[in-house]
Amino acid sequence: MKKKKLSKLQLREKQKIEDKKFNRILIISFSLLIVATVSVLTFYTYGCDTKFLYHKWAWYGKEIPGEWACMNGDNLQIHKTSKVVYNDKVYYFCSQKCFNHLVNHFTKVAMVRDAFSGDSINKSEALIGLKDKGKPELVFFKNEETFNHYYESVK
Repeated sequence: MKKKKLSKLQLREKQKIEDKKFNRILIISFSLLIVATVSVLTFYTYGCDTKFLYHKWAWYGKEIPGEWACMNGDNLQIHKTSKVVYNDKVYYFCSQKCFNHLVNHFTKVAMVRDAFSGDSINKSEALIGLKDKGKPELVFFKNEETFNHYYESVK
């Protein structure tokens, strides 16, 4: 069998189709590379903010580790806070200024009302939770029972 020779016009058409396929693959690949690069750079640049946003939503209804709280401002922090022992109790503060505020106003800063029962408790002995989902404001609880009752009553 003889092969049928293609005319110049047919060869050009065939080449155009192959070029279009190649260009389409090249554009899609390059676009995916750009999207991946932008995504990685965004999460690398805003990693702390992303983690903070995640914590504000994921930790609602769960006990928050003290190292993520500033016990002076009663707020969830972006970075871990400093652990300070004062009067044989452990407190967490985001800055020296907050710690100095505790020293100068101990009864006002260290003592807080349980969010559910209203009992007066020391923040160093309290369980910590988020007041609202998606907000950094903290609430303190005397024990696990009041902690659970608070989140059950909010639902």
